[in-house]
Amino acid sequence: MPTTRPRSATVFGILNIVFSACGVIGTITTVAALTTRSDNPALKMIQDQPVYMAWTKISIPLSLVMMAMLLTSGIGLLRMKPWARKLSIGYGIVAIIAGLCSMILTFLYIVQPVLQEAAGKQGTEAAQLRGQALGTVLGSCGSLIFPILLLIFMTRPKLVQAYSPLRQ
Repeated sequence: MPTTRPRSATVFGILNIVFSACGVIGTITTVAALTTRSDNPALKMIQDQPVYMAWTKISIPLSLVMMAMLLTSGIGLLRMKPWARKLSIGYGIVAIIAGLCSMILTFLYIVQPVLQEAAGKQGTEAAQLRGQALGTVLGSCGSLIFPILLLIFMTRPKLVQAYSPLRQ
């Protein structure tokens, strides 16, 4: 007997597909930015931090694998495949771990140096640097929202039941 797809499964199936496309575009943009000569102080700061650059080089292929997971799980959710819910959960776990690692490294190698530089400045320049640091922290925290919501919804009883192999 066919299972009715919960509305949240449709929403997350579509979001997984959309966010995977955005992630691929973001990864390509990151590679382009890091391989192009630029006078951008933010890029120079990243390039001057060997540990942060190593993390970036590791996270680029990881990101592409994660985007493939997200795309595949999104299509599977829309097709009511039991493995798609599990793959979404796997993506959520990996995304949270990678996000937390990224947050820690970003704070240590980007935010702290910016705040140290701001401490030596005054007026508008100091405010801009503090604003950059705050924006970086908020952006890092914001990147965890989707994977956390994905985990919450993919483990709700209604979704677990809908994607149970016994109901297919």
